Amino acid sequence: MVKQIKFGRGVLGIFVLCLPHWVTAEISGSPMMEEIIVTAQKREERLQETPVSVTAFTGDAIEALGFRQSVDITAQTPNFSVGYPNGDTGVPAPFIRGVGLNDFGVLNQGPLATYMDEIYISSNATQIFQLLDVERVEVLRGPQGTLYGRNATGGAVNYVSRKPTTERDGWFRAGIGSWDQRKIEGAFGGPLGENTAFRATMLKSDSDGWMKNRFTGNDQQGVDEFAWRVLLETQPNESLNLLFNLRGGKTESDAVQYRHLGVWDADGNMCDNQAILALQCVDIFGYSEQAPYTTLNGDTAPAVPGYNEGNYDFEALNDTEFWGVSLTADWTIGDYVITSISSFDRVDDFRPEETDVGPNNILTGELAVEQETFSQELRLSWAEDKWSWLAGLYYLKDDATDNTAFDILRDFRPSTIGDDVNCTAPPGNPGGLCPEQFVFKTKSGTDQEITSFAAFFDTSYELSDRLTLSGGLRYTDEEIKHDSYYFYDEPEGGNPAQPGFPAVEDTDFSDVSGRIVLDAQVSDELLLYGGITSGFKAGGIFSTSDGIATYDEEKLLSYEVGYKATLADGRLSFNGSAFYYDYEDLQVYAYVIVDGLGFSTISNAADAEIYGAEFELQWLPVENLFVNLGLGLLSTEYQDFVTPDGDFSGNKIPMSPERTVNGLIQYDIPLQSNDAITLQADFNYQDEVYFDALANPLLREDDYWLLNARISWTSADDKLEVAAFGRNLGDEEYMVYAFDLSFFGFNEEMIGTPRAFGLEVTYQL
Repeated sequence: MVKQIKFGRGVLGIFVLCLPHWVTAEISGSPMMEEIIVTAQKREERLQETPVSVTAFTGDAIEALGFRQSVDITAQTPNFSVGYPNGDTGVPAPFIRGVGLNDFGVLNQGPLATYMDEIYISSNATQIFQLLDVERVEVLRGPQGTLYGRNATGGAVNYVSRKPTTERDGWFRAGIGSWDQRKIEGAFGGPLGENTAFRATMLKSDSDGWMKNRFTGNDQQGVDEFAWRVLLETQPNESLNLLFNLRGGKTESDAVQYRHLGVWDADGNMCDNQAILALQCVDIFGYSEQAPYTTLNGDTAPAVPGYNEGNYDFEALNDTEFWGVSLTADWTIGDYVITSISSFDRVDDFRPEETDVGPNNILTGELAVEQETFSQELRLSWAEDKWSWLAGLYYLKDDATDNTAFDILRDFRPSTIGDDVNCTAPPGNPGGLCPEQFVFKTKSGTDQEITSFAAFFDTSYELSDRLTLSGGLRYTDEEIKHDSYYFYDEPEGGNPAQPGFPAVEDTDFSDVSGRIVLDAQVSDELLLYGGITSGFKAGGIFSTSDGIATYDEEKLLSYEVGYKATLADGRLSFNGSAFYYDYEDLQVYAYVIVDGLGFSTISNAADAEIYGAEFELQWLPVENLFVNLGLGLLSTEYQDFVTPDGDFSGNKIPMSPERTVNGLIQYDIPLQSNDAITLQADFNYQDEVYFDALANPLLREDDYWLLNARISWTSADDKLEVAAFGRNLGDEEYMVYAFDLSFFGFNEEMIGTPRAFGLEVTYQL
């Protein structure tokens, strides 16, 4: 239901989705949406009077929409898309308005900032997480920095937990669903003395998996996740408030399994795209999913007729553990408020991978990271009737160790054992090591340290009763130290000399960015605003088998105008914004092959031009009917994008569909017993996207629609709810990412979740 809420910070246009059971007020017999108070610019304002661009979801909305993970919100957010290079429990590739980074590595911090309770989530490996007892989520579009600790070129996503209260309360939910999915979650809290309260939350979810491995008969893509959080809030005196946050969790979900797409003909040559898409081609060992196949070891793999089926000789579990602790202190001294946020987080992430996507042992991988992050933010704010300002300092120390191993052409080992003539190997070559024929196991690793410091300032001043000027500045200094190694991991072969590593590099980046926004309250029903904002993302360092290389910072200049309109006596809000981005030295990700090995690389390969618009509408046509619609329009184009492989100027930016559409219709049916039934349908549409910057037609997904539905019964006292839901009701077959591994004769395709159904029961304590 719609409540008065406070949230977020940002710069440019706002929309709030609050579900289910919209509460309305009656004016002259007509329903209207209740006024919502926000603190988007660090002061309380009416939502429709705030020149800030954000799509926000309440906890009720998240539950009604069935959002399970942090990235699920993209389905109902215009111009926000995400790819899943490692599946939906791995490292995401989020993009807002064409700004993002489709890098599945864990050491590169992308241009979008993710926050949980104002704590920046530094590790890419933990940016997909369970939505656990969430109060609201906010998606801010455009460069952020003058109100934020961590700088963000493309936008910021804020997840806010439900806080402790002075009243004892809680809830419990149990659910079941397709593929033997089982989920329990709940929260409980209340007072611990006169000025102290707590809230504890837990979630456990597991399933058997929706992909069938016909080679072993086992189910894959199963989930096994556990998460918890404890909040303790105390107020020692009237001027000081302390919030202690302890959180953690563990994931042992199935390692990702991709769909196999052969790209070679029988002679080992690359097929044309028409033949590949017609599924007429094979991989390096002659394997295709379209017909029965006998492996090099003599095992039989059946044909794979189903979309969500495959043949995999390697099955494993991810192993991710994380925990963190933070302390937030708010201290009021007269008209000033001092805020301190101290945080420490650690993650240990290990992901084995069936890289070759087939029944032969061609290529398997191990991806692991250990990461520790400490951050400290200090803010001072002040406000009066016409003028307010905020000043802050931010410090981040991020230490990460990345270890990656690949076992290449394992099934060729028997043919190279004892081959001392054609292979550089120990006498007799007992392990079958043969670098010249790309038969070996290799290990690479990186120790990386990021130290970032920032000072920021933001202010707003009312020039008149209807005109307000806002602006801010930010200084960022970031140092990166990078120490890499690479060797053949062959204990039985004596671990021959490492080819080209180790290597050490460090570099430093600094920049000044800022914003200026002017808004005009034309009438009580219409707000107009416009502004210019600059964004900055530091450069970095990456490794290949030849050594390490640096890439420079990227810069973005954003021009934006927007409006907020309230119509039909408060029953309809219609907000929109239009933007133009001038991008310099855009950091472009590519997956390259060096010495037979695949490496992620980042380079300042291009400038870019981006422009588009978002439109969002909320409507209460009658008292019990709510309609929400969103439209995103986007044009992205690389400029001066020239590489040794060719000129790719004019290509679209990956994960940037030209159109996104989202919508929801909800209808409440009151019953004579004062119980209620709620009917809900929601949908989202995504236009064509590419998964790489080179516009490879094999790494592309066409446009598609997804449709979901939910029906729920709520008791008269609102304590009990029983709900049934269906997701992807059309059983749409679509990809969420793809990799070019054509040097082994195939591509990897990560597919979206098939149709699913479920039932859940929620009880409010």
